[in-house]
Amino acid sequence: MRITKEQLLVIIDPQKDFINPDGAYAKRHSGIRQILECKRKINELLAETPAERLLVIYSDYLPNQFGAGLSMAIPGTSGHQIDIAIQVSHRLIAKTAHSSFSSEEFSSHLEKNNIKELILCGFLAEYCVKQTAIDGLSRGYKVSVLSELTGTGDDVQERKAQALKELQQYPLFSSDHQDFKRSENANSADEV
Repeated sequence: MRITKEQLLVIIDPQKDFINPDGAYAKRHSGIRQILECKRKINELLAETPAERLLVIYSDYLPNQFGAGLSMAIPGTSGHQIDIAIQVSHRLIAKTAHSSFSSEEFSSHLEKNNIKELILCGFLAEYCVKQTAIDGLSRGYKVSVLSELTGTGDDVQERKAQALKELQQYPLFSSDHQDFKRSENANSADEV
């Protein structure tokens, strides 16, 4: 996928608690096959995307931040660890709420680098990806969500569909980045 200097690929919450079969999220849902497929595709995208064109955003949550028994991505736990193939050159930024814009460092990075468009993927579609998209759109950024690289539990796929549908109301939103669609189609044609 080609990413211009005014675009930024943002990979949200690729942490063990969200994307590992032993993570807290998987234990609460009947399956995470779709999440594991997204993780595989994100790892492929990581390998072909220059480090300066992407950010990995991860959660630093407090115990029970979202309610009793909903502790995930707590610093110092194994579930907090990044669970994709990041390199030393990849920049990681912590956030403390669903939206990546809860991080002042994230907002500053966008401004400092004159970013105009966010290309989002990651976990979970109906929470952190959706809220980051809404906050980006409300700040005037063009936002794309790579739906094939954005996951949630197998038993709640309707939440992902609803989140993407809600985002369609924003004029600066597109449900998939065109360059990603072309590269996926080209790869499919090569495989036939």
